[in-house]
Amino acid sequence: MVRTGSTFRLLAVLALAILSASLVAQTPYPIEGYISRIQPPNSYEVGGRLFLLARDTSFGWMGTDSAGSPNPQRGDLRVGAYVQVEGRDLGLSKPILAATVLIRDNWNRKLTGTGVITRVVSPGPNAVFEADGYLVRVGPGTQMKFDGDLDSLADISTNTWLHFSGKGGRDGVVEAAKAEFIPAKPTKFKAAKDFEVATVQARPAGTRDADQTSKEKGTPALTDDGAALKQDEELKIGLGHWHTLPADQPLQQRVHRIGMALVPVYQREMAEDNPSKIHFRFFAVDNKRWRGAVCLLDGAVLVSTQTIERLNNDDQLAAVVADGVACNLQRQAARSVVAMRKDMGITVALDVAEAFVPGVGLAALLVPGGFTGKEQEVMEAERLRMGLALMHDAGFDPWQAPEAWRLALPRKLPADLTKLTYPDTSCFQLEILNAQYVRK
Repeated sequence: MVRTGSTFRLLAVLALAILSASLVAQTPYPIEGYISRIQPPNSYEVGGRLFLLARDTSFGWMGTDSAGSPNPQRGDLRVGAYVQVEGRDLGLSKPILAATVLIRDNWNRKLTGTGVITRVVSPGPNAVFEADGYLVRVGPGTQMKFDGDLDSLADISTNTWLHFSGKGGRDGVVEAAKAEFIPAKPTKFKAAKDFEVATVQARPAGTRDADQTSKEKGTPALTDDGAALKQDEELKIGLGHWHTLPADQPLQQRVHRIGMALVPVYQREMAEDNPSKIHFRFFAVDNKRWRGAVCLLDGAVLVSTQTIERLNNDDQLAAVVADGVACNLQRQAARSVVAMRKDMGITVALDVAEAFVPGVGLAALLVPGGFTGKEQEVMEAERLRMGLALMHDAGFDPWQAPEAWRLALPRKLPADLTKLTYPDTSCFQLEILNAQYVRK
């Protein structure tokens, strides 16, 4: 009887697998995602799958019912374009001959966001603000709400929070249908030490003497900038391992110079005792596992020397450092805590520390793609947009950002870099670049 029962269960599992495979084969769009590679003349890669164009392939915009074979959208098939591809699926190892390709229209879809205003592009009745990585126009047709002691557009400046919704225009500016302005205000919350708020320790390299080890609770042990290092030091974040901060002055000065250029002007000019002031410091750290920036408490941003070695120029390094700067500018650690607890199913331990927002963020690894959960995906997208805006405002070429992540993220680089595809991180930024920035 046991054998018979097992046989029935096996047959049931096989039947379910066959049914599932059949349903997958019948889905309208077996391919959906960002184009990561183009192989002339008519082959495109999305998420590791290839699709081919034919003479009778129809094109259209996602979310519409129209797709036709005069195909004006064919020219929009570029790396970074987000597509849905309909066609006969003969298996994962074979390309799909596309019957219909729908492309996401980035200029005529609803956009929403929340972020600190980092730059007032133009004041007045048709004001344009830079926030959340967007340029947002607020005009007479915008439904506006002012919180706290804010009464009108005349009161709005940098360091004010903006929550908006609207549509993107082909000039790269979001026309806001609704806009809510919120004054910056620190928020206190309880956070678990060495998990949500990490203890940071530092000591001279090579020492094991506890008396020479600084251990700070809630504030970083790194009080100076990396450019001020006189000898190699070691750093430990939370329960992690010790990592070396090399006293390589040219390297540390380069990271410091690029990092400070990315810090928005309003932050650099803010009074030291302002609770919204973020005390940015920048370090190069020897850590072969890090692929992006690491953001510590109170503005310290670390980038691994191994990542730096992969990058070709200052613009690409700026893309990685900008991710750490953007994390601090989000200053939404309380939101991060809620999302992280929900994703991991945890509760706060009894050993807690006070944390404040804005001004202090979580010590968290910021490698793009490293988070789970919808909220974390939204925050990652915010940082990637903000990183492009920070690069642009500082005079770096934002078009170098997708290439930076293409080189930085793989665990191991292939000998032939032409075979290296763009990760979704790069494709997302290419989509934003094509919609909001004019290429140099």
